[in-house]
Amino acid sequence: MANDSGVSILQSLLDANPSVEFVRFQWVDFTASVRVRLVTVRQALRLAAQGSSISVASPIVSAFLVDGSFNEIENGAKDSLIPDWSTLVVCHYQAGHAVVMCFIDEAGRGFDCCPRSLLKKVERETKEQHGMSFLVGVEVEFYLKASPERTEPVKDCPSYCSTASLRTPYLAVLEDSVRAIELAKIPVWTFHSELVQGMFEISTEPMSPLRAADAIVYIHEAIKAAAVKHGLHATMHPKPFDKTHGIGQHMHISLSTDAKDDSFLAGVLDSVPGICAISMPNFDSYLRRDFAGGDWVSWDVENRMTSIRKIRRAYWEFRFIDCTANAYLTLAAILGVGVAAWEKGQELRMKPLSGRTAKLDEESRRGLGIYKAAPGSLKESIEALKEDKAVMNVVGKKLWERFIEYKEKEENNLGELTLQERRAIITGIF
Repeated sequence: MANDSGVSILQSLLDANPSVEFVRFQWVDFTASVRVRLVTVRQALRLAAQGSSISVASPIVSAFLVDGSFNEIENGAKDSLIPDWSTLVVCHYQAGHAVVMCFIDEAGRGFDCCPRSLLKKVERETKEQHGMSFLVGVEVEFYLKASPERTEPVKDCPSYCSTASLRTPYLAVLEDSVRAIELAKIPVWTFHSELVQGMFEISTEPMSPLRAADAIVYIHEAIKAAAVKHGLHATMHPKPFDKTHGIGQHMHISLSTDAKDDSFLAGVLDSVPGICAISMPNFDSYLRRDFAGGDWVSWDVENRMTSIRKIRRAYWEFRFIDCTANAYLTLAAILGVGVAAWEKGQELRMKPLSGRTAKLDEESRRGLGIYKAAPGSLKESIEALKEDKAVMNVVGKKLWERFIEYKEKEENNLGELTLQERRAIITGIF
């Protein structure tokens, strides 16, 4: 069936950008790897005109583990990449390329295990049932190093937000990244050097959840491509080096209403341990746990050493997230459990830390209602996810069971490797 809208969007982009030769059909799987099928412009126009999809092996979201090993393939079945033509944009980081994000129809049975479809569903149903919407801003942190093989970051001035850190060759990577991101109509809020050598951050203005998740994909690709252009390697590995800070991808989420905002917060706090299997899904994500709230799930007002930092009514920073997370699944889980608690008017029993750290004596901790231990490993977070029926209700039992089984295999495989072997694999992807 013809897709007049898709043809119109694609042709408009080509008319404005005649140098585009190739179109990337992209999706993000359970590893949070950005997967792609490339086609020529001629083929893209044909697919759009016919309303056709691209066939791939099934189930493609869980076919491979993050170490590249085979997981599962259903013989005789195929998935379909359904382009969301509204996302079509020029790859301003790669000459001659444009990109469109895709939904995944699994073997003709629907979109139950498609992370992007899930987030769209959570966003749509919240709006339809409650008239409530969300805004999401993202902080993307990364390191630069001289090559993928190097085991230390580039040497610049280790000074947070200093102009001295701009008087280096590495400013060009930031500038080229931001130019590409802005040209894609993704609004950059700020960019700067971080606390330690070779570490930088680009943060966005608030967007709708689905647009924010799409933007994360584009931003990651833009940063990595800019680094390569300048003979460097960018990595978003949660802890790429032994003696320096870890890398996070904090998300700022606000609700369109401040009514019952404490209930939303209460729901998310209850599910932090299980959500960590989704939002901190790498074997070595937990090497940066101190910067994700520490040993206990907690919250506070303007305290960055907690799991969740409250900024104002109905607006929080969620810090238990890193760049190896599938942003679609992460946002769907956070928003979904929050809305479920909001619907019930769940009471927020946990009190804020009031400027303290979560390293309290037991009596003080219990007095604040802090009773959930933060997972200290991927295995612990997987076990927490197994017990988290709130997350299961949001993502659906089918996806929940498959994701748990998938992460257990991955945890076992990666656990047999040394830290350096794991880093070599992960820094090549993230």
